[in-house]
Amino acid sequence: MRLETFSYLPALSVGQLESQVRAILDHGLVVGIEYTTAPDSRDHYWTMWKLPLFGLADPAAVLAELDACRQANPGAFIKVNGYDRTRQGQVVSFVASRPAGED
Repeated sequence: MRLETFSYLPALSVGQLESQVRAILDHGLVVGIEYTTAPDSRDHYWTMWKLPLFGLADPAAVLAELDACRQANPGAFIKVNGYDRTRQGQVVSFVASRPAGED
């Protein structure tokens, strides 16, 4: 199943994930993490992991939340979103983690 940006590429490494998160933060976007166990191309509403991560500037903190979401939801697809405060919407989204066997 192909989902969001980067879905046709192999899974991102930790370094690549950190680079993407750093780019989101460098552009002044707010990071949000969402997950689902049953992705559907017609359903764009996934469950939000906690609240958006307002005020974070360190990619390591975002990656720690991503790992916590993975541990709590081992069979879920997890994506990282970047929200623009000015435009009041999501401007970046990519799947950061897939369940085992879904690569």
